Amino acid sequence: MSKKPTILGAHLSAAGGVHTVFERAEQVAADAVQIFTKSNKSYGAKQLEESIIADFKAAQRASHVSCVVTHAAYLINIASSTEATEQKSCTSLQLELERCEQLEIPYLVLHPGSHTGSGSAVGLAKIAKNLDAVLKKAGGSTKILLETAAGQGTNLGATFEELKYVYDQCSEQKRIGFCLDTCHVHAAGYALNTVEEYHSMIEHFDSVIGLSHLDIIHLNDSKMESGSRRDRHANLGTGTIPLDVITALINDSRLASVPIILETPSVDGITEYRQELALLRELQK
Repeated sequence: MSKKPTILGAHLSAAGGVHTVFERAEQVAADAVQIFTKSNKSYGAKQLEESIIADFKAAQRASHVSCVVTHAAYLINIASSTEATEQKSCTSLQLELERCEQLEIPYLVLHPGSHTGSGSAVGLAKIAKNLDAVLKKAGGSTKILLETAAGQGTNLGATFEELKYVYDQCSEQKRIGFCLDTCHVHAAGYALNTVEEYHSMIEHFDSVIGLSHLDIIHLNDSKMESGSRRDRHANLGTGTIPLDVITALINDSRLASVPIILETPSVDGITEYRQELALLRELQK
């Protein structure tokens, strides 16, 4: 339990160009950044110009950031029961992968999707089928990381068993990993009210999916109680996940090589992240 995580960061704005994220990373003292490489409110985007790609790579080389992650647009739903939405989502996911390849970003975090009425079995099968199809068509090496879900509505992936089922049905397993979100698992019913419950959750994740497949952690407090199935992020120490649980996580030697990224609320995208990253480093033992 004594080994410190070496990579701590936050989801930061790329307003003004994707290369500007590294300036913000320096302001908050982040070792890792998560960004949107395009609008998270649209399926499409203009092609990245060579100058934009070059500026991004140069800015990263000049920074202290050792890990960059992209989050896919929220509206992508490759499990949709509506064929038009499913197809647009697959096309958009392929675009996201291609942009990651161009920028040499190794991870693309994806919400698994919502079955929107067709049922869990059909939805999970669609996720696996579409992941394989998109990964084969896009090529490259960027991994898609399926994120644990809070379980709102018809959302899939709120249990580790559902995520493992999708993984097991895919042939492109070498390019599929997982992102564990603390707010989401807490809301889904994997209670994080005590350190003992935290260890139980991590051990269950390890037994079902395997910690070797965990590539990124989203560290967020939750405004809602465990089991609420509502995704409402809170700043560290202000929600229903106690600081001693957060302390246990960031000092867990089993997770020492997994980058930890904040997605907590921020007024200006800087101040709270600077404060919370400093807090995490204080809590490290």
